[in-house]
Amino acid sequence: MTKLPLKVQVAIRDQWDKDDCVLQNTLKKLREVIGVEIVVDPEWQLLFAELDTAYNDKAQFVADVVSCVFEWANALVYLAEKEDYSDWAEKLLDKAKGRIRLYLEVGKRSEPLVEWSEERASFVIELCKPPIPNAFSLQDMLTKQLLQCFEKKTLPVTPAHRPAAQPGDEWADVEVDTETGKPAVVERTPVSRGPLEPPSRAQWDVIPEMSTLPRPDELLLKPPYHLTVTSSNSRFVEVQCSHSPTLQFLAEYLKKWCKTNTQDSRKPPSVEVKLYQSAFGLGLNYDRLTLESEARWNIYTATPMLVLSLVEGTLGYQPVRSEDGRWVFRRDVELRKGR
Repeated sequence: MTKLPLKVQVAIRDQWDKDDCVLQNTLKKLREVIGVEIVVDPEWQLLFAELDTAYNDKAQFVADVVSCVFEWANALVYLAEKEDYSDWAEKLLDKAKGRIRLYLEVGKRSEPLVEWSEERASFVIELCKPPIPNAFSLQDMLTKQLLQCFEKKTLPVTPAHRPAAQPGDEWADVEVDTETGKPAVVERTPVSRGPLEPPSRAQWDVIPEMSTLPRPDELLLKPPYHLTVTSSNSRFVEVQCSHSPTLQFLAEYLKKWCKTNTQDSRKPPSVEVKLYQSAFGLGLNYDRLTLESEARWNIYTATPMLVLSLVEGTLGYQPVRSEDGRWVFRRDVELRKGR
């Protein structure tokens, strides 16, 4: 993990951590106005690793992060106190469920962007490289973006959004709704594929410079994708995959079609489907999915059959090998997702 320079550590201490600093006072005011807990806990090391080279003055990196969060909080206070936006504020409280959480990431735009993540039930600010807008412009920009956060945004599937067809790439893309972040597979046309052949390689390669590599959540969106399914008994199935949208698609599909356990008075799903976040990278990125049924209920089990069918028959992963209770797959053609 990137070690923060002393100048950055001091700036975090003075501009972020101090109870009486300007930012913390503003967050306290926001908490009082809205009446719910406000949670902002930046991954400083990861953010700095992404933006380090963009700042000659490392303390300015912290100042820019603080400015974005400060103006976000001010914009929320303004919208919460303004009678004209009472409906918007009610919608925010309904979605926040007793806690407003803010995540900080690094985007590709030239200006900061704030959006609402349905999946995380939280706001997300995408930071940008310097220079950021001045305080007045930044608050005005974030206020307008906040007002649009809960509007449904759908990315149309048009030729402009699809890459040129590649030989043997008849499988559909994994498209993601911009509001929900939930992937779905569309327009599938199964094709027969030959056995996997490893790509031709030179006799040796050079390990790339670390600074030239994208962060893990971006790196893993490029093939090859690796996936394993493991089932040691009839109550538990585990899927590990390097491609987060694949796991999100599997989870959404399985949750949608899972039966209810009618023998339990709480009427829970008969099989619990859980996604687990990766420990690497920025943003919401999954690398593990589990299916588990309770042993005390004998009517339902958790088997890998539907998962295997989806992985190979719908998503186009190719089997590499299998052994007792373990199946290994690989996909060499990219699965794209919408923004």
